[in-house]
Amino acid sequence: MNNHSINILLSIVISAAQNDQEHLMEYLRKAYADGISHEVLYEALLQIHLFAGFPASIEGLNALHSIYGDQHVQLEQSDSSLFVQRGEHLCKEIYTTVYDKMMQRMQSISPDLAHWMILDGYGKTLSRPGLPIQDRELINLVILAMGSWNQQFISHLRGSLNIGISMSEIHNAIDILRKMGNIPAYDFAYKVIEEYTAS
Repeated sequence: MNNHSINILLSIVISAAQNDQEHLMEYLRKAYADGISHEVLYEALLQIHLFAGFPASIEGLNALHSIYGDQHVQLEQSDSSLFVQRGEHLCKEIYTTVYDKMMQRMQSISPDLAHWMILDGYGKTLSRPGLPIQDRELINLVILAMGSWNQQFISHLRGSLNIGISMSEIHNAIDILRKMGNIPAYDFAYKVIEEYTAS
């Protein structure tokens, strides 16, 4: 996707995550006019349930349906072993050398949540085809910034860099928060990025 399309995509998920229906519909109309595929938007709005909750995904997908109409969406068959396999693979790709330490920490906090993170988060959701992981991680960053989730933001910032996203692309994504009037989220992200790059 080009920068213009990425900006529209991020504007859509930010609008959905902060329950801004007016801007959500506006940017969905722009996406439709610009020829951004239903599949890309479907995947992005489906994904945000991880960090913004099911209501954001439900309302976002409802708005998508109102603009794009009925679309044939193939249900991905539930396959726990496949989800765990591809979830572990993706999580290792993102966390690289700190994967084992991170998983040990998660296991000590909650074996259930550690399993769900791999199965549902990385395997069932973030590994789905239809949207590159680079775009998915930019989505994660802007939504985590909206919640001021410091440690999670740092983890996904590091992960974004590990999978080849440039700092320029990250700054562009964060700047959309400012353009959409979410100054607290923008300020939070900018400060964390500055501290991370200075360390």
